[in-house]
Amino acid sequence: HSGARYIAISHRNSIEIWSAAPVNLVSTPILYDFSLQSTSAYGNNLCHVDPSVYAIFCGDANKDGVVDSMDMGDIDNASGAFMMGYLITDINGDGVIDSNDLAPTENNASNFIIVITP
Repeated sequence: HSGARYIAISHRNSIEIWSAAPVNLVSTPILYDFSLQSTSAYGNNLCHVDPSVYAIFCGDANKDGVVDSMDMGDIDNASGAFMMGYLITDINGDGVIDSNDLAPTENNASNFIIVITP
């Protein structure tokens, strides 16, 4: 379908992000780089990870659109059960659910990270 649409990205345990403005879908491939600046995402909803790189916020382990204590509880429970693998509670992507997954989630929860949609 041609016309202008927002681009949305949702990853395993990240906050869903949307393009800052609708993108014309007339030509393919569609190239859109979220990593260049915070204003690439609707509501500037990106994490500044390097002087010139922005990324999607992580920690939404239950995919409800909010990084909060519920996510930390899910991660803590998975850690206590010694869970391993490609799981939604593996926030840092190392294949092991442990306290290293809680730190970024707690940080993002304390910064009230939520989905911001058009």
